[in-house]
Amino acid sequence: MSHCNQSICRSPNIAEMCDTAATWQQKADRLTVELNSTQERLHAEIDRLKQANETLHAAVSCASIFLWATDREGKLTLTAGKGLENLGLKPDATVGLSIFEVYSSQPDILENIAEVLAGNDRTWNAREGNFMYEIRSAALRDGNGEVVGAVGVSTQITEREQSIATLETVNQELEDRLQQQTEVFHAALAESEKKYRNLVETSQELIWSIDIEGLLTFVNSAAKRIYGYEPPEMIGRRFTDFLVHDQKNKPREIFAQLLARTKIQPQTANSPYETVHIRKDGTPVHLRVNSIINQAENGAILGLCGTAIDISDRKRSEEALQEATDQLRAVLDAVPGLISWISSDLRYIGVNQHLATSFKLSPESFVGQEINFLDKGSIFEEMIRNFFESSSQQTSQEIDIQINGLVRNYLIVVQKYLQGTAAVCVGTDITERKRAEALKNQLICSLQESEHKFRSLYEATSDAVMLLDEQYFFDCNHATLKIFGCSNKKEFYGKHPSEFSPPFQPNGQDSASLVSQKMNTAMLVGSCRFDWVHQRLDGSEFSAEVLLNAMEINGKKFLQAVVRDITDRKRDEDQIKASLAEKEVLLQEIHHRVKNNLQVISSLLKLQSRYIQDSRVSEMLKESQNRVRSMALVHEQLYQSKDWSNIDFAEYIQNLAHNLFQAYEIHAEGVKLQTNIAPCSLNIDTAVPCGLIINELVTNALKYAFTGQIKGKINIDFTLENNRLCVLTVSDSGIGFPQDLDYRKARTLGLRLVGSLVKQIRGKIELLETAGTTFKITFSQPQLHS
Repeated sequence: MSHCNQSICRSPNIAEMCDTAATWQQKADRLTVELNSTQERLHAEIDRLKQANETLHAAVSCASIFLWATDREGKLTLTAGKGLENLGLKPDATVGLSIFEVYSSQPDILENIAEVLAGNDRTWNAREGNFMYEIRSAALRDGNGEVVGAVGVSTQITEREQSIATLETVNQELEDRLQQQTEVFHAALAESEKKYRNLVETSQELIWSIDIEGLLTFVNSAAKRIYGYEPPEMIGRRFTDFLVHDQKNKPREIFAQLLARTKIQPQTANSPYETVHIRKDGTPVHLRVNSIINQAENGAILGLCGTAIDISDRKRSEEALQEATDQLRAVLDAVPGLISWISSDLRYIGVNQHLATSFKLSPESFVGQEINFLDKGSIFEEMIRNFFESSSQQTSQEIDIQINGLVRNYLIVVQKYLQGTAAVCVGTDITERKRAEALKNQLICSLQESEHKFRSLYEATSDAVMLLDEQYFFDCNHATLKIFGCSNKKEFYGKHPSEFSPPFQPNGQDSASLVSQKMNTAMLVGSCRFDWVHQRLDGSEFSAEVLLNAMEINGKKFLQAVVRDITDRKRDEDQIKASLAEKEVLLQEIHHRVKNNLQVISSLLKLQSRYIQDSRVSEMLKESQNRVRSMALVHEQLYQSKDWSNIDFAEYIQNLAHNLFQAYEIHAEGVKLQTNIAPCSLNIDTAVPCGLIINELVTNALKYAFTGQIKGKINIDFTLENNRLCVLTVSDSGIGFPQDLDYRKARTLGLRLVGSLVKQIRGKIELLETAGTTFKITFSQPQLHS
C-alpha cells in the first residue's frame, strides 16, 4: 500500500485528497519533463556519436590498425583488423573468446587490459611475432557511467598503410554496436521509470521530502527501520521535531540556503552533512543527509527532497577506532623507545612523544621533515636509505645517536609496510646494556683470574678443603690427603664424612648421625662451624675445627668443608686453661687476704678508739674504721663473686648502707633508708671511690641532718642515662645544708675527701636546692675489665 493511500485512510477529507492528487500529478509532470529532456539529450548524443563514428571511419580508413572490444568480463565482442593472424586466430572465431586467453602468453597486455576494465585508460606497445603494435584502450561505459566493457585500437607501426580496409570494417561494426547499445539504453530508461516507485519503497535509504514550511510530505518505508515510526506517523510533522536539540541549527541553515535559491540557479545537491536524529524510543540515530530543491515545471520552489543513510554503526565503529587509536597512541607515547614512521622519500610521517621529548621538540615538528634535518649525513640516514633500496622487509642495526650533546647507543629495528612505501622504526636505548656487557666481560676476565688465584690458594693452603654433595666427597686439595693420611685422591673420593670419624664423638653422640645433622644445618642455614674429632686411614685420631659452607653449582647444592687440624691449639688451650685456673685461684686468694688485712686494720682502729678518752678523736677513728670497712667490703664481694674484676654495684651499695646504719645505730634510730639502684657493674677502680663517697655522705647525714628530729629518711639513687652516664644521688629529709657553708671549700676531712674522690672518677658534684640536703654526682660509666 502506498503512503498516499495510507494518508487517505487516515483522513478522508476530500480537500486533502485533492491536494495529495495534485502533488502527485505535479511530480508526474516533472518526471515527464525530465524524461523528455533526457531523450532530447540522448538524441543529441546519438547524433554526436554518429558524427564521431564517421570521423573515426575516415581515420581508420587511413591507418593500419586492429580494433577490438570486450564486455565487462573480458570476453571479445568485437575484433577487427590485422594482428589476429599473428596469434593464429581468425576474426570471426575470436568473438566470444576471453581476451585473457587470447593474450595468455603476454602478461604485460593482460595487466593493461585489466586496468582498462577497472576504469583506467591505457596506452602501450606490444610485440606480436615480427610486428610491433601501439595499443590504445579505453573503458566502455553506459549512461550511468558504469564500466560495461573495453574498446581498444592496435596500430601496426610497421605497416600502417595495410590497415585502412580493416579500419573501415571495424568502423562499421562499431556503428552497429553503438546502435545496439542505444536501443538497450532506451529500453533501460523505460524500465527505470517503471521501477522508480518500487525502488523508492524498497530502498534501504530514507527518501524524504518537505514543503517550504518545513513539514514532511513524504517518507518511504525505510522510516520504520530508521526512526521506528510508520510513515503516516511522520508525514505532516516538522522535520525539526526529529532533531536532537543541539543539532537543529545546521539543518535549518541548509534548509534556508536551499530555499533562498532562484529557479535560474543550477539544480545541484548540497554537500552531504551528518546530523543526529531521535528515534521513537528516544535513542539517537546518526544520519548522513543529501538534499535537493523540489521545483515545479515553472521553476517555483515546492520544498526539499533527498535521502538519508543510517550511519550509526559507522559512527560506533569510528568511535571504537578512535578509542583504539588513542589507546595505541598512549601506548606508543609511553614506550621508552624512539618510535618513528618514515616514508620511502626519507621523510618523517610521525614520531612518538618519547622521541620528540628526547630532542626537546614537539611530535608535530617532525612531520614532513627529512630524517636528517637534525644531523646531516648521519649513520641513521644511510641505514634507512639502504634499507628502502633493498628488498628486505626488516632490518636492524646498532648505531650511535647524539641527543642533546650526549652520545647514546641504540638498537634500531626497521619494518616496511604499505607495500614497502613506508617503514616503522623502533630505537631501543642499549647504552646501559652495552656498558653492562662490557662490565660483564671485564668481570668474566676478573672471575677467571680470581678462579686461577683461588685454585692456587685452594691447593696451597695447609687446611683440608673438600667438596661433597649430600653424601659423598668428590673433590679435595693436596692438604686433605696429607691430613687424612691418604696417598692419592682415589682413596678419598666417594666416601662419606663419617668414614673419617671414630664411631662416637667426645660428647658421646654417634658420629654418623651427628655429621648428617651438621650437614643438614649447613644446607638450610648456609654455613655451620663446629669442632670435631677425625680419624685417619691408619686409625689415629686428631681434633679439628670444621667449617661447612653451602654453595650452588649449576643449580645443584653442594657443601664445601674446610678442616683445620687443631691438635696443637687444643694442647695450648688446655695449658692456658690450667694456667688461668691457677691465676684465678691466686686472684681469689689475694682479694681474700686484702679483705682480711683491711678487716684487721678496722679492728685495730676499733680497739684503739676504746683507749681514747677524747670523744672527737674517737669519732675520727670511727670514721676511719668505716672508710676501711667500705674498702674491705669491695674485696669481700669480689672474693665471693665469680667475676673477680667487676663489682655488682647495686648489691655493694645495699651492704655498705646496712653496715653504716649498724655503725651509727644511735644516730640512725628513726631514720629509714630507701635505695633505687639500677642494675650495673663497675670495676674496682670506680667502685672503691664511689663506696667512699657514699660512706662520707651517708655518715654526714646520720650525724648532722636529723638533729632535733625524731624521724627522717635517707635516699640513695643510682641511674644510667643513655646507657653511658652514671648519676649517683644521696639525699636526706633533714634540716638541710648550712647556707653559710660552701661544701667545695669546707675544712672537714669528709667533704674534702668527697671532692677528691669525685675528681678521681672524673665526675661532677652538685648540691641541689631541695628540702633537706641532696648531693648529685655524675660520671661516665667506666670500661669493665674482661
